[in-house]
Parts: sequence; structure tokens; C-alpha cells
Amino acid sequence: MKRFDCLESLFSRMPDEVIVVGNVGDTTTLMLTLRPSDANVYSVNLGSCTAVGLGLALGLPHRRVVVLDGDGNLLLNLAVLADIANQAPKNLSILVQDNELYQSGGNVPSATAGLADLAGIAREAGIKNTRTVRDIGEFEATVNDILEGPGPLLVVAKIEKESERPQSPVAYNPTENKFRFVRYIERSEGVRILTLTQGSKIIL
Repeated sequence: MKRFDCLESLFSRMPDEVIVVGNVGDTTTLMLTLRPSDANVYSVNLGSCTAVGLGLALGLPHRRVVVLDGDGNLLLNLAVLADIANQAPKNLSILVQDNELYQSGGNVPSATAGLADLAGIAREAGIKNTRTVRDIGEFEATVNDILEGPGPLLVVAKIEKESERPQSPVAYNPTENKFRFVRYIERSEGVRILTLTQGSKIIL
């Protein structure tokens, strides 16, 4: 099962108002390619991707939040699974793209290449709705749950190692993306998040 096919299927059915938090590398590239949107947060790395998604889901409980994490990334912060279980946000779905590698780090095998089972770990942490899918048919059958079903939901998609990496269609800056995302939330939610400044003076 290929990452591109999974994300193409997911994004083709995704409403515009869904918030997506994605990790680095090929996930960001395909978000830019398949679903360019100010509702996307790109390049959240080093164990923080699912944690950022949890925070957004708790802060915006009326919005669906979909996290696109990876096996290596999530393994760096397994404690977030216990936090999700205890907070139990009904609007949070996590898709773990598990290629059993730290691909950006030189194709070093991750723990899921051995005995580690991320769906099982999440279940034991207290997330009751978890599953592992291994082919595109199984994945397509779970897309509606990711987008509309009760959360928290964690889906582990066993994807292939990519030999040909996708190229980004545009140049992007993660810092710029964060500001664009915040401005999008301000517009869509009718709230003020960033303060105005005039010189060194903050204007509330």
C-alpha cells in the first residue's frame, strides 16, 4: 500500500473545514500536492505531531482534527497516547503512516519493523478505537470513520517504503505556514489569537 494512494483517497473525501496536522518529509509534500489549504499545519516533527493535534482537538472541540503521523515520529512520544485516552476528544483521528523506517534518517528500521505494534500500544494506553490496515481496500473502508466517526480513533496504515520520493509543487516555509494557519483559525472562528504590535507596544 502506497502513501500517495492513502492520502489521495483521504483528501478526495475531506471537507474543507477539517484541520490537518502533518509530520515532515513526504507527508508534507503530499499535503501541499493533494490538499493545499490554510487549514493544514505542516512539518510537525520529533514526537510533537500527534500532541499538536490533541491540543487543537481540545481547543476546537466542534472541528474535526486529523493527524497524519509516522511510526518513527510517534515512537518518540508514546506518552501522548495515554494523554489522548484520558482526554478522549471525540473529534480527533490519527492516521499513522507506518513504513517501519526512519526514512528521512537514511532508511533506518524503526521499532515497528520488529515487535512493536502501535495500534496495540494505543489500545493498551486506553484508546479503545484502534486498528491496523494493510491494503488500500481496507484503508478506503476506514476513511469515513477517520473523517466522521467518533474519536479518538487511531489507524495504523502499513505503507511501503518509497523508492521515488515526491517533489514539493511549491516552495514553502514552516514558520509562514504556522502564521497562515493561525490567521485561518482567527477568520473561521471569529477570534483574536495574535496581538497587534506597534513598535514595542502590544495593542490588545
